[in-house]
Amino acid sequence: MTEQEVTYTTVRFHKSSVFQNEVRSEETQSAKEIGHRESSVPWKLIVIALGILCSVLLVTVAVLVTNCLQYNHETHELQETQNSQHNCSTMENDIKLKEEMLRNMSIESTRYNALLDLINREQKRWYNKTKTVLAAPQHTGGCVEMHWLCYGIKCYYFIIDKRTWRKCI
Repeated sequence: MTEQEVTYTTVRFHKSSVFQNEVRSEETQSAKEIGHRESSVPWKLIVIALGILCSVLLVTVAVLVTNCLQYNHETHELQETQNSQHNCSTMENDIKLKEEMLRNMSIESTRYNALLDLINREQKRWYNKTKTVLAAPQHTGGCVEMHWLCYGIKCYYFIIDKRTWRKCI
């Protein structure tokens, strides 16, 4: 036999559109029966499972992010509370120290006031003695003016004598 090329063909005649639709449905049915139907079912299950897994992961991530943000917020509030408590205790210590300093200053002030009263009494006593001395008659016998000047407990005695510088030496 000689080598010849053989060509096969299938001839179909379409009589109406209803018949054509039936033929096409038979063609698709035969393709599904071959194995496409069985392979599409596991893919649908895999897609559904992956969709559910993605949804669960998305919800888990959302919950974790919410918890992290809430933790950060609570940590910040706790730190502010601790800072406020520290500031409050520092202020209380400052107030106690200032009250103690005020008491000490009050005690010192009382001592200084007592000392000031003593000095004022002594000054008045010396002033009274000076007045007595100034009121006493002084006889010098000449034309000399005498003046007393008192400042506090110290008194100065000035004699105004009409002399030249040469006579004073």
